[in-house]
Amino acid sequence: MSDDSFNARRFFLKLAASAGLTALALPGSAQAFFGRAKEFEWLPSECADERYPMQLINGLLKSPEGALIGVPAGKIINNGWGEIGSRRLIGPAQKPVPEKLELAWFSYTEDRFYGGEVALPHALLTQLFEEGFTIPLTQEHGTWQKIIVGMGLGGWTSIWMAGSGLVREVARARLEPVEMDWSRVVDNPAIPRQEFIRSTLTRRLSPDALATLSKNGPPVSSWPRYTQRERWRLAVAEGVTPQYLFLRGFNGERQFHDFTRTSPGLFDTIPKHVQIAYRSPSGSTLLAEIGFDENEIFSAFGQAKAAGSTPPTLHFNLKYHSRIVIALETAAGRTALQHSRIQVGRLSP
Repeated sequence: MSDDSFNARRFFLKLAASAGLTALALPGSAQAFFGRAKEFEWLPSECADERYPMQLINGLLKSPEGALIGVPAGKIINNGWGEIGSRRLIGPAQKPVPEKLELAWFSYTEDRFYGGEVALPHALLTQLFEEGFTIPLTQEHGTWQKIIVGMGLGGWTSIWMAGSGLVREVARARLEPVEMDWSRVVDNPAIPRQEFIRSTLTRRLSPDALATLSKNGPPVSSWPRYTQRERWRLAVAEGVTPQYLFLRGFNGERQFHDFTRTSPGLFDTIPKHVQIAYRSPSGSTLLAEIGFDENEIFSAFGQAKAAGSTPPTLHFNLKYHSRIVIALETAAGRTALQHSRIQVGRLSP
């Protein structure tokens, strides 16, 4: 194996590990005899945005045959939108494909319970489990290994499938506020509700996030923008050779593209964090890690949408270590993204 191949493999495995996933090629399905519903090897998990802690009160994934698969509940969580939370082994390894999700949770920043039922695209989930996917770089067969249930502000919930560093949204809904007894959160009348919420937020949030929350409150009305899909193209300035891209979207999805195999097509998730491995003019392989400023990137895409129907192009000028320039270009011009957080490291000499 060449040094480049080794570095590429190590790069992707590092990304997969950072997503909390294992790149294993597992059998896709099991059908023991005629008439039995197909079952697959997967686990349920839960998540919430880093800035808005949630507590799942109960969660049940229901199959058409009546099987109930419990989502890990009871834990306060703010691990990140689309991220894997609890990893408890629940029930048999092989599980049927769910068609409904019943859940209820408590939102700490809103001091409110939400609950209801979400219809899941059973046929699509079955197809995805059956087909699996090709693991980027290794080109081995991979399978979807997790179903993640997300708890958002304003009753918004998203459901994803995850495997081998990739995350795909498969359903989304908005649930209504519900009345539940506070003992479902803390069964101790000696602890006042408001005091428990305050202490939880103090422990869970950074000082900056807590100050922003205290000043502005939870941005419930703006949450739907995390569900947006906007098509865009990617361009890397001449002078460097892009190798691989790992993209984390604001909608919780994670995508991977191998430039050494194909040219990138259209992306459709607004990027929150991007990692680009590229070869510099000197022959070194570098890794640029870019975190986008939320208000700036959404504003830029809003302007691009108003400018016309042609998908905009997100330009990365990676030529200089000290000054990576990023801009979103439309027919009306370029919008510089000046508040992105950028780090550049070396993958190979």
